[in-house]
Amino acid sequence: MAKNVLGHDLKHTVLERLMHYYHFVGEQLENGQGATVTSTQIAELLHMDATLVRKDLAAIGVRGIPRVGFNAREVLGTIREILGFEEVSRGVILGAGRLGGAMASYHGFARYGLKICALFDCEPTKIGSGWAGYVVQPLENLPQVVREEQIDLAILTVPAEAAQSVATFAIDAGVKVLWNFANTNIHVPEEVFVRHEHISVGLAELSYRLKRHRRSTHHA
Repeated sequence: MAKNVLGHDLKHTVLERLMHYYHFVGEQLENGQGATVTSTQIAELLHMDATLVRKDLAAIGVRGIPRVGFNAREVLGTIREILGFEEVSRGVILGAGRLGGAMASYHGFARYGLKICALFDCEPTKIGSGWAGYVVQPLENLPQVVREEQIDLAILTVPAEAAQSVATFAIDAGVKVLWNFANTNIHVPEEVFVRHEHISVGLAELSYRLKRHRRSTHHA
């Protein structure tokens, strides 16, 4: 977890809200919509309470001016610092399938301080092939790359049945943070942090919203 100016861990929900603020304020600056932003503006866009926005920003040391708002650049700069975007983290992708290849091709990671250094796979037919500017390496090369490149993070885009073994191998190689896109949970030691991205969770919410919409339309 990220830490606020008081040194306390920020909860997952707060981190997600900070990212929404970051994108909203950044877009406002890019579009030339003003140097200040109010909690009400942010709250209305994100369908939340303005008081919560002010509380979140105060937790990271950003305070606004009454009837003026917050300095937009201060908001962006503080969030970048709190979330570690100013420090370069080095990562690898484990799994050179369609998802892994797409992530290797994505250049937006640099905006958040992440540099992808290598792409790995276990499939012999993929080893040595080029993908998005990377040469796919065999998984057994991972410990050496982690050591030489000082890798901080591994992105898992392997099939679900291989996720645990690949994750364990990456942890044994020295990786301390895992971003898991395999459709299964993995077990890691307490000192290792893992973020699970389950497409099914997003799909479940969309399905739920669609069901509610159909019911409201039917009863209208």
